[in-house]
Amino acid sequence: MGKIIKKRLLLIVSMLAVTFALAGCTSSDKKVEFKYDKKTLVQTVKDQAQQYMSMASVDEIYNYAVDEDASLGSDESVVDAIKVFATLNEDYGDFVKFTSDYNVEEVDDKVAVSVYAQCTEKEAIVKATFVDNSVVYNFQKYNIMNQNQCSEEQADELLTSNGVYPYKISEFEVAANQTMADKMKDAGANTLIGMGIVFIALIFISFIISLLKYVPALLDKETREKKKAEKAKKLAEANADASEADDNAKADNAPAPAGIVDIVNTATGESVMNDSELVAVISAAVMAAQGGKTRVRVNYPSNDKLVVRPRKRNKR
Repeated sequence: MGKIIKKRLLLIVSMLAVTFALAGCTSSDKKVEFKYDKKTLVQTVKDQAQQYMSMASVDEIYNYAVDEDASLGSDESVVDAIKVFATLNEDYGDFVKFTSDYNVEEVDDKVAVSVYAQCTEKEAIVKATFVDNSVVYNFQKYNIMNQNQCSEEQADELLTSNGVYPYKISEFEVAANQTMADKMKDAGANTLIGMGIVFIALIFISFIISLLKYVPALLDKETREKKKAEKAKKLAEANADASEADDNAKADNAPAPAGIVDIVNTATGESVMNDSELVAVISAAVMAAQGGKTRVRVNYPSNDKLVVRPRKRNKR
């Protein structure tokens, strides 16, 4: 049982190792397919850079190169190179010479070569990217071999002497070669700018926070005004109710006219004249007690329009 478990663990570990190994081998890891010599590449960059500098210095050639309708052959890289080197004198001063320092590195299926150009104001880095041109090179080589009946080595020498190689420059780039002092200066400027932005943001946030203390006062003011309005409304309603009650009390306490019967509850002292039926019955009783001699008027008629009249009996 233990051997089976060990075999399974070994199988799992092996599968994981193969998976990680395949993940590291991606299709983007392309190798340079053409053969090259570093010194030859460096010299090619310097020669073509000087050629483009001289072309960019002539106004007629530069104007023709930057014209939208113009094209120097079918290679747009020539026009782009002239535009790049046209800014060299403006940004770095007049070209003096190339130094002996250079850098060659492979990037995917390309080769990047950097050379250093001394100018009157500052030093510039001229970077050229070489790409594969073996198809065109081999085509021209075999044409020369067939036409001149020469060997392959002789055809190679003839092509290289004319500046044709199994590779070509696809683009040029020009940048300033910053010294340590320049780098420290830029780093200091970036640091100051970043710190300034941070301090400005902190000051703005502090200002916003300082204004928050007025928020409760504003809210309390609105609450007080609302409560004041509600209190005034209630007070007005209370005054209206009080005035209405006073009016009713005055009306109830007013003396009844002569000859009008007003019935009052002795227990509470309130008038019961609103009870029309009770008033009618009592009024009839009063008329009966007085023998019909006194005419009684009721100040609150019955809802069914009951009228009490005296009636005399004829004595026999």
